[in-house]
Amino acid sequence: GRLARVALGVLVLAALVVAGLIVFAPATDKAVPRVATVAVPPAPPPSTVVPRAAPAPGPAPEVDISSAFPTLPEVAALPDLPPPTWIRNAVKALVAPGQPMIAVVIDDMGLDRVRAQRTVDLPGTLTLAYLAYADDLAGQTGSARTAGHELLVHVPMEPGSASTDPGPNALLTGLTPDELARRVDWNLSQFSGFVGINNHMGSKATSDRPSMDVVMAALKQRGLLFLDSRTSGATVAQDAASDAGIPALRRDVFLDHDPSPVAVRAALLQVEQVAREQGFAIAIGHPKDATIAALSEWLPDVQARGYAIVPVSAIARRRAGMM
Repeated sequence: GRLARVALGVLVLAALVVAGLIVFAPATDKAVPRVATVAVPPAPPPSTVVPRAAPAPGPAPEVDISSAFPTLPEVAALPDLPPPTWIRNAVKALVAPGQPMIAVVIDDMGLDRVRAQRTVDLPGTLTLAYLAYADDLAGQTGSARTAGHELLVHVPMEPGSASTDPGPNALLTGLTPDELARRVDWNLSQFSGFVGINNHMGSKATSDRPSMDVVMAALKQRGLLFLDSRTSGATVAQDAASDAGIPALRRDVFLDHDPSPVAVRAALLQVEQVAREQGFAIAIGHPKDATIAALSEWLPDVQARGYAIVPVSAIARRRAGMM
């Protein structure tokens, strides 16, 4: 009874299991596609050979282009020109930028030996103008240079009054150009070491343009400067010098037109004023007792108050833009 029913149930369950296995089993008649395989050779071992460097590029081939340009003439190198005489003979001046400069020129040097020597002994750098007909000019001017002063030739020129004698070998308006040039040469050959000339007297001569043109041509040839003493309001000397291409200067103040001590000291104050206003001043005096005495006191004092006492060539340099 009961055992038989259990056995029957087991049989039925087994039959169902077998049937499920048959129904759900995977098909075995479908071919599985095959994937083609390619044999990959192994990677070569790293090379031990060092690659050869590429050769360095050689110089570019030269190309001759000279035929493309016209042939130029050969030019010889010009030698350096020597400085003009006035620069070679100039006394050195030390001037601070913007410092007012004063040049003190003393004319008529050489005739009165005692007063000339007192002038040489003054402190400061002066410009001393020696007359070419004085005695022992080599000795006198040599002492002046040793003392640190600059030199001019004080050339006698025709005055306004026919009764006044300017001295031997004076430059006169009635002379031929050749004689005028000869007299210039005589005056410039009596001593050496000077930077230029200024006129002794000369009211008539400096007002005569043809005469001044001859003089300035001679100075140009020798590399010298010109200082116009301005003994006449009609002077054309400075203009003639400028037109000739030489340094041209002019006197600003006469120190001893009135030789009294009071007047000389007043003139020195005027020199200071001119120097303050235009940056420089040129004063002309003479070897007179009052002038020498006033300068001996004034020169150290004016330098202590900031003015530069300079040779006249320093003002020529300033005007030429050389300092």
